[in-house]
Amino acid sequence: MTIKQALGIVGGLSAPSKMPSYGYSIPADHCKVGSKLRKVPGSICSKCYALKGRYLFRHVREALERRFQSLRNPEWTPAMVYLINTRKMEYFRWHDAGDLQGVWHLEMIAKVATLTPNCKHWLPTREMRTVGEYLEENTRPDNLNIRLSAMSFDKRAPEGFARKRGLTVSGASATGSHTCPAPTQGNECGDCRACWDVDTFSISYKQH
Repeated sequence: MTIKQALGIVGGLSAPSKMPSYGYSIPADHCKVGSKLRKVPGSICSKCYALKGRYLFRHVREALERRFQSLRNPEWTPAMVYLINTRKMEYFRWHDAGDLQGVWHLEMIAKVATLTPNCKHWLPTREMRTVGEYLEENTRPDNLNIRLSAMSFDKRAPEGFARKRGLTVSGASATGSHTCPAPTQGNECGDCRACWDVDTFSISYKQH
């Protein structure tokens, strides 16, 4: 396999401007929980950043849909593993747009994490039921930080569920929560890697 072939199989990678490495995104239109929350005033998804701005450009929407369609390709997992290992990525962000499509999707991501032990993976998600079903039969890879996101700006993520299952959260400020420094440093991560850190239980992000 070549890098060109692998990129063709997975539909390409995303390159979030604030992140230290590559990511992977699919259309926010396909979010399961998010598509319902978009209709709820005051929910975070009602102001989804991935449904406005540059995400509306034709070439971006086509790339997102291409990645979404690639998820059913049987070569998707080995291609993703090849890209991460060949490029020696130390950090990877899943879904700077979009979310889990089901347990099968999380199983694929977990397998990628397992086969790329030198890379730390961050998966923010609102698909708590999917994560719960996955954890009933599987163990989260140590280098995959599943961070449950809050549903509303003024509410916390399901902290009790997260602690019980060895997960992390993001949302309204909790006691001891880490505040994302990006807004004060050019909207970039800089040297902060808290999102990938399984020991940083709670993170608060500024609305964007």
